[in-house]
Parts: sequence; structure tokens; C-alpha cells
Amino acid sequence: MPFIVKVKPVSVMGEYIALHGLLPENELPVRLRHKIPENEIWIRKNVYDDPKRRERILQGHEKFELELMETKGLTYKQAHQRAQLHEKVYRLEEWLSRLEAEVHRPSVEPVEVVEKSKRRRKKK
Repeated sequence: MPFIVKVKPVSVMGEYIALHGLLPENELPVRLRHKIPENEIWIRKNVYDDPKRRERILQGHEKFELELMETKGLTYKQAHQRAQLHEKVYRLEEWLSRLEAEVHRPSVEPVEVVEKSKRRRKKK
């Protein structure tokens, strides 16, 4: 099932970073119950505005969680726990790719001194 990502302000989302329509109603605050359609993922605006964080949350957590619930038949809590671990692995992969890029950077050539500076001696 394809999901539509909707950006919501902090005033709507509160402390939640992202929520999806398959979340059990008893897990949601009363003000959000029966408001999120099953085919939508709501994400807080400040999270959506940060591309790296947005990708980590959507790809590394929410979509993985939904996939587990749909394909493996896991409950929300089970899928959420696995998705949290998956998100940590996702972060680790990002960190490793940055580290790998840093290791493969070309070495800096030392500067060659063409003309030595003259030393001035102080008289005692």
C-alpha cells in the first residue's frame, strides 16, 4: 500500500516526530484519534525540513515499521521495537559511509619551502 507523506506543524503533532494511519488508536493522544487516514504518514514540519533526518525517520523507521506490520503481521509495538533497531543500523550505515569517505580522501601534499627566511639574532 503506498503511503502519502503529509507535513504537519508542531501545534498538530506535539511531541511526536511522525505518525502513520496504522497506529492503534489507543497509542495516539485523544486529539489525534481517528484523524490519520490509513494510507498517510504525518511528519512534523521541522523534521521534514531537515533532509537527512527526514530520510532517516521515513525510510529508517516509519516505512520499515509499516512493512513489518503488513508483511510479517507484527503488532505495532513489535514492529516499533524492530524499527527502532533498524533506524539505529541506518544511522550506523550513514556514519560508516562518512568515515569511509574521510579515509579515502587524497592526502595533502606538504608545502615545499622555496626560500628560507633569514633569522635575526638578538644581541645579548
